Amino acid sequence: MTKPTDADSPKEIDQDIVETVIADSAPTDTDAETQPAPKKKSHGGRNVILILLFIVAAVAGALALSGKFMPLYESITARLHHRASQQDQLAASTPAETKVAPSSVVSKPVAVTQSEPEQSNRQQLKKAQRTESARTEQSGSEQHVADQIQSERPPAISSEDVQSLLSSIEGLRRQLQQMSVAQRALQNGLKAQQEMNLQVRLRWIIDPASRLPQLQLAWEEISLLPGLSNSQRSEAVRMHKLARARVQQLKQWQDALNKWADALVTPVQRNILPQPEYPWLAWIVSQFQLRQAPSVESRHLSNLRARLLDAARHLTLESWPLKGEWQSLRAELLLQIKAMQHGAKINTQAIEIGLPESFDAIQADIATLRHTALQWQHGGVQ
Repeated sequence: MTKPTDADSPKEIDQDIVETVIADSAPTDTDAETQPAPKKKSHGGRNVILILLFIVAAVAGALALSGKFMPLYESITARLHHRASQQDQLAASTPAETKVAPSSVVSKPVAVTQSEPEQSNRQQLKKAQRTESARTEQSGSEQHVADQIQSERPPAISSEDVQSLLSSIEGLRRQLQQMSVAQRALQNGLKAQQEMNLQVRLRWIIDPASRLPQLQLAWEEISLLPGLSNSQRSEAVRMHKLARARVQQLKQWQDALNKWADALVTPVQRNILPQPEYPWLAWIVSQFQLRQAPSVESRHLSNLRARLLDAARHLTLESWPLKGEWQSLRAELLLQIKAMQHGAKINTQAIEIGLPESFDAIQADIATLRHTALQWQHGGVQ
C-alpha cells in the first residue's frame, strides 16, 4: 500500500466538501434562465387604476354627504374582519407544507426554523388588529348610543323658566275666571232681555184696547222668541194659529157685508123742476130741488144698506152687535135677497150669505187668547 499524500490529508478533504455544498446551494445559470422575467406594468393599467380610485372617491363623497358612508364602511370592515378570521382559522387547522429541493439537504432545518416564528407573529398581529377593530367599533357604537340618548334627553329647565311658566298659568287662570264671570253676566242679561220681550207682548195681548190682528202678531212674535220651553213654544204656536184663523174669518164677514150692501141698489129720484130757456132764470131754478118722495120699499132698502155698512165698521173695531139685533138684520137680508131673486126657483134655506148666526164663538176665542196670555204673565205655563 502507498502512503497518503499531502493532497489526501483530512484538511484538503474537508475543504472539498465545503466547496461542493456551496456549489450545490448556489443557483446555476440555467435556473436563472428558466425563471420567468417580471412583467412590466403598462401605463394603461395605471390610468385604469386612477379612474377606479376617482370613482370610488366620488361614491364615498356622495355617501358621506347623504349620511350613509359610515354605516356602509362599518358593514364592509365587519365583513373583512369576519373573512380574515375565517382564513386564520383555516390556516391554523391545516399544517404548513414546505417544498424542499433534493439538493438542499443542509438548508432544510434553517427554513423550518425561520417560517414558524413568522407565521405565529402574523397570527398574533391579525388577532391584535381584530381586537383593536372590535374595540373601535364597540366604542363607536357606544358613542353613537350616548349621542342619541343625549339628543333625546330634554334640556334642563331652570328655576326662572319654571317661575315664568307658573306665573303664565296663574294669569291664564285669572283670565278664565273673568271670562266665566262675564259669560254668566251676559247670560243673565240675555235672559232678562228675553223675559222683558215676553212680558211686553203679553201685555199687548191682555190690553182690552188691542184688536185681533194685534193679538195674532203678538203670539207670532212670542212663538219665535228664544229661551222658551217646548210646551211654551207649542202653546204659542197654537194660539197664533187660532188668532190668524179668526182674523181671516173676520175679514170674510166684512167683505160679505160690504158686498150685500152694494147689491141693495135704491132708485134715484129725478128732479121735477123744469129748466127755463133764459140763463138767469135757469140759475135761479137750479138753486132749488124738487124730487118725488121715495117709496116705502126704497126707504127700507136704504135703511138695510146703512145697517149692513155700519155692522161692517163695527166688526173692524170688534164692537160686536147684540145677539137680537144681529139676528134681525140677518133675517131682513135673507128676505131681501129672496125678493131680488124673485122668479128664480131658489130655496131660501139654501142661500149662503157668508155671515154667522152669532159672534159667540169668535168672542170665546178672543177670550181664550187673552186668558192664556194672562196665565203666562203670572207664570202659569212652565
